[in-house]
Amino acid sequence: MATPPRPPFATMPSAPKTPDQPCRQAVPAQHCAMVARTDVGRRRDNNEDAVTIHPSAQPWPIAVLADGMGGYNAGEVASAMAISLVSVALQSVATEAPAANTPQARQELQQSLANALNLANAAILTAARETPGCRGMGTTIIAAALLPGLLMLAHLGDSRAYGWREGQLLRLTRDHTWLQEEIDAGRIQDHEARQSGLGHLLTQALGVTPDVTPDFNEWPLQPGDRILLCSDGLTDMLDDQAIAALFTQSSPLPVLLTSLLAAANEAGGNDNISAALIEIQASPPPAANTSLD
Repeated sequence: MATPPRPPFATMPSAPKTPDQPCRQAVPAQHCAMVARTDVGRRRDNNEDAVTIHPSAQPWPIAVLADGMGGYNAGEVASAMAISLVSVALQSVATEAPAANTPQARQELQQSLANALNLANAAILTAARETPGCRGMGTTIIAAALLPGLLMLAHLGDSRAYGWREGQLLRLTRDHTWLQEEIDAGRIQDHEARQSGLGHLLTQALGVTPDVTPDFNEWPLQPGDRILLCSDGLTDMLDDQAIAALFTQSSPLPVLLTSLLAAANEAGGNDNISAALIEIQASPPPAANTSLD
């Protein structure tokens, strides 16, 4: 993916080590099942995407996906740093798992997401400055965390989240791209945008500027809801209608995940393809959740 010219990197402190945290009471969180996978696609030699899932994490179940950018293997470095730092930071918050979806719980989660993304941003900037071959690297990021009855998302870039409920697919995030700004301003239509070749001029990402301002989105949850996090390697190959058609089949999560990646590859596989799926359940899932290779 391409980005506009970047400003000079500012000096940022190294990411702080995570201190030991007191034990937290394991309050039952939102019950969910998760699966995730990343695929190199059919046109690339290396995979700059990264994804991680933690359905039993405390104080919140989380999923994090990143799509790196940069020369050589720098994009791989940035995306791997992003998912690792964000997931560890979110699991190191010294607070008890919320038993209810309250305004205070939402505020604490949003602040924790903001802190995690800013920590990752500072670390990626430092690594880009100090590591040979990594200058100019960056990454998109989308992080999903679950409160009882609520999904909260934080994102930068054009990796997306979708919600699926009762036969309807809803896009939950707005791309941080120059092209999306043109669509919002009414200067170009969606169908024209998909054919423009300009979709990946990012306006926000991790590792590009000293400060980041992620977008936060919330979605009230119901049992049976499904959530998709994905990189642009999926959405460039499959439009929303094609994605919805696969959800309509009501396949088990691992089967749906395989179908999404296979369809993107069959449509050309022009980029790395990554996805994480979350299913909201009224009771704990019967089997362990997995990240699929």
